[in-house]
Amino acid sequence: MTDALKKKAEALAAKLKPHQRIDLADLLYASIPQEYQKEIDLAWAREIDGRLDEYEAGKVKCIPSKKVHAAVRRRLNEIKARGLSSRRAA
Repeated sequence: MTDALKKKAEALAAKLKPHQRIDLADLLYASIPQEYQKEIDLAWAREIDGRLDEYEAGKVKCIPSKKVHAAVRRRLNEIKARGLSSRRAA
């Protein structure tokens, strides 16, 4: 994909409502060929195992989901207030 095509796709996707972007993301994810899906599944499994190992070894602490959700909401509200897309603000 060229940079110009990528920018155009991003601009078009940004015009969609949130639920439409979710539908598009689902459609794109479902279109990934099966051989890539296996690699993705393996990468997620390694990531999950690594995080669980760190937790069980006491290297990391859990954060209650209420705190995580509140922090995400605050960040999204900040981004919205500045009129930025979440991708550009990250």
